[in-house]
Amino acid sequence: MLDDGFFLVDKPVGPTSNRVLQDIKRRLIGPSFTRGHKFGHTGTLDSFASGLLIVLVGKLTRLTPWFMGQAKEYEAVVRFGEETDTLDPLGRVIATAAVPSLSLLQDVLPQFRGRLLQTPPSYSAVHVGGKRSYEIAKSGEIPDLAPRSVSIEMLELLSFEGVEARFSVRCSSGTYIRSLARDIGLACSSRAFVQSLRRTRIGTFDVSAACSPQDCAATTLYAFTPDKAHDIGLGAGLLSREFSVRFQHGCVLPLNAIELLYDGASVAALFAEGDGFIGLVEKHGDNWCPIVVALKELQQ
Repeated sequence: MLDDGFFLVDKPVGPTSNRVLQDIKRRLIGPSFTRGHKFGHTGTLDSFASGLLIVLVGKLTRLTPWFMGQAKEYEAVVRFGEETDTLDPLGRVIATAAVPSLSLLQDVLPQFRGRLLQTPPSYSAVHVGGKRSYEIAKSGEIPDLAPRSVSIEMLELLSFEGVEARFSVRCSSGTYIRSLARDIGLACSSRAFVQSLRRTRIGTFDVSAACSPQDCAATTLYAFTPDKAHDIGLGAGLLSREFSVRFQHGCVLPLNAIELLYDGASVAALFAEGDGFIGLVEKHGDNWCPIVVALKELQQ
């Protein structure tokens, strides 16, 4: 039975990402997976948002940073004329302004394409002085959030009717669509918040291939293969059986210990016949250095 892999989940509006994760884990531990099996998701969707959530299972949880680092695509409905404290429909209105014209909105959009500095929302999980930003905001204080560099590869206005504009966005990991809506509104001498949000793509993974949380099962678990490793920006290779014990012990390996299937990245996902994904190695000069070892047992 496949016990390490990932689910592509279509998160519904309402529950938090963690609630979806815990519900999947609670339902599957026992019938499909052993107790103690690890589960983790690779990027939070707010409760008001829906769309693609990648859930990693077993050894794949060790790859969270690489899955999280993928570019994201969204469809967002932005409501102009009002701004809420949370920058979403669940917050209270804190400011109002005139709704911009279509021509003004189109004029300001180019400044939000490419690399830019963006300040996260006050209601976010960013750490500020040892506390979560949303904890500070809930206490009535204004968190001191530093702008961060993000990249918006694509920002397309799909429609603008009444007070609501619909956008398609492709952006780097760490970009807040709520902040983007806020900043577009201010650039138009207006105010804005995200009325609805749907994540449609993470890297090469599309929501069209996702299942509902209730349909997550051993039969819908995707295996992590060398092709999938390449998709998330890793190299990939097969470990020679004669070097498996050295790898298990975290020893440096010579270059010929690994048959590369995908090159071009300093970090490579390692696979072994009968074990699937077994870890990560990083190239240093003429050697491979293990950085994640996930072999279940020594191979002789």
